[in-house]
Amino acid sequence: MKKARSGGFIIGVAVAGLLTVLRWLDPQPLQDLRAASFDIYQQLKPRVAVETPVAVVTIDEASLAQQGQWPWPRRTLARLTDRLFEAGAVSVAFDILFAEPDRLSPRELAKSLAPSERAALEALGDGDAVFARSMTAGPVSLAFADKPGEGPLPTPKAGFVVSGEEVASGLTQIENAIMPMPELTASAAGLGHISLSGEQVGSRVRQVPLLLAGGGNLYPALLLEALRLGLGASTYIVQADPTYPGIAQSLRVGDVTVPLSEDGQFRFYAAPGDTGRFIPAGRLLSPAPLSLDEKTRLEGAIVLVGVSAAGLQDIRVTPLSEPVPGVAIHAQILEQILAGQFLNRPAWLDGAEVIAIAALSLLLAVLASFVGPLVALASAAVAGAVILALCWYLFASQGLLVDPVAPLGGALITVFCTTAFWYVVIERERRYIRQAFGRYVSPTLLARIEQSPDALRLGGVNREITVLFMDVRDFTALSETLAPQETIRFLNKLHGALSVPVVECDGTLDKFIGDSLMAFWNAPLDVGDHPAKAAEAALRMRDAMAELNRTDALGLGPGHEVRIGIGIHTGVACVGNVGTLKRLSYSAVGDTVNTAARIESACKEIGTDILVSEQTARRIPGYGTVHAGKVALKGKSEPFDVFFLPGRSEPQS
Repeated sequence: MKKARSGGFIIGVAVAGLLTVLRWLDPQPLQDLRAASFDIYQQLKPRVAVETPVAVVTIDEASLAQQGQWPWPRRTLARLTDRLFEAGAVSVAFDILFAEPDRLSPRELAKSLAPSERAALEALGDGDAVFARSMTAGPVSLAFADKPGEGPLPTPKAGFVVSGEEVASGLTQIENAIMPMPELTASAAGLGHISLSGEQVGSRVRQVPLLLAGGGNLYPALLLEALRLGLGASTYIVQADPTYPGIAQSLRVGDVTVPLSEDGQFRFYAAPGDTGRFIPAGRLLSPAPLSLDEKTRLEGAIVLVGVSAAGLQDIRVTPLSEPVPGVAIHAQILEQILAGQFLNRPAWLDGAEVIAIAALSLLLAVLASFVGPLVALASAAVAGAVILALCWYLFASQGLLVDPVAPLGGALITVFCTTAFWYVVIERERRYIRQAFGRYVSPTLLARIEQSPDALRLGGVNREITVLFMDVRDFTALSETLAPQETIRFLNKLHGALSVPVVECDGTLDKFIGDSLMAFWNAPLDVGDHPAKAAEAALRMRDAMAELNRTDALGLGPGHEVRIGIGIHTGVACVGNVGTLKRLSYSAVGDTVNTAARIESACKEIGTDILVSEQTARRIPGYGTVHAGKVALKGKSEPFDVFFLPGRSEPQS
């Protein structure tokens, strides 16, 4: 048992250390599990959308059916811009890349005509120029996107002030960009990137980089530019983290402060999608007047324009597992910022979680090794419930994202490994016990021994036991009449029948020595009233012998009766495993054993089949013992009182 405890503790410490290092390294699969757990938080308690001055105008299927396939002429987008500012929008941002000239512009169409035919088309004006002029009606933000490789970067439209140490080194870096047409860029009041954390269409968006860094500049997200222009601000103020160099702690625009993660990301807290809140671009482009609800939503609003038609492939997935247009995510984040509905995960939480997994895993390793696996399992269950409750409370009340996966997983793995080792060692000890005792003790006693395997160690202890010896009378003469194989069959049949009462009465079969049998009681475990148990076994052995003779089960033929002698003595003996670590025999040695053997020999002298010592007779008042006199026992200087055991004086159950 001590080996199981110490070995289990070592295994537990090793597993706890491994899990702690693993959490510290934080491989991608662990990050994915943590992100999935944060998604579950949001699915259980999604953000409650509140009224904010944010509107979404979408280029949906109905709008495409009305205005034609995408991309639309820039003149159409200019008309859309004019209608938005006429409806009262304070800022308009296009979640669309305008990186190429308008292919439907008269100027572009004229290129395919003969020179003599171009003049009429060119006189209609350039679509890009018309779109650029429409941006003078109000503040418009255009989008640029990250591009692989190195190349030119745009010039920021907004100013930046960093309070504290530099933050650019800790932000996501950009080295190249897909930019709007220069003519459009020059007319736009704002310019922001449209990168989302999900790199592929359809991927799940959990964080959005609000700031990028590159070429010595900081670049805001498109939604921030829409917010800045809507608030009438010209500059962003970035607060550096005073504890961790190179990390932006928050960003301020106007009177709005936005918390940032260490790499300039913003954590997306999704609200259930409501496409009914979108205004189709076709409604603004149609001659029909806007409804009162549409006018109300656009009046004083920051408007984001983007595509929502599935064929235009800008569909993303929120933490709620809902597919939504990319522009809807920009709009939801803008709503989050204006409503102050933030999710936070401070940088120190990673260190705290590493310490938590180490402490909890070590504690459970100690409990599993030195208290017991069941206690460790119960403790792990309680700890798991507390962790889940605490994590949920911090999320629901504070918007704090605490990882429950690593501590819970670490606890379960530690308990499993420690408990598995425990049970492997315990089961090995039980197999050894079954091999050593299974054929010699009763199932009840065997089960008790399995619960106390520490008793089975090389060496012995002094304890009071009752010893029984049985021997066959005149066996030497009998064996001369039998062939060797017949002798073996005789002994197997005899010992098989006479050992049953010993096992039934909770005795331990010590050994078979030819025609003799030795058994004892009260070892290796305590057996209550062991002298009476031994006496009962002797009487049952007498009955079993009579049945063997009556049925000629020993195969000696009619008229041949086998007689036995049984001696019983109670006293202190040394009991324990005798031998080597590879081959042990659980036995008893000492004067008590020798005396029992001598009493059995005296049965022949007195002419009876069972004799017990005075020490035993005094302890079995329920049996009708009769004084048989004093006999001289070999090795004893004084005559020894022995008693007959004719039967029971009280009924036995």
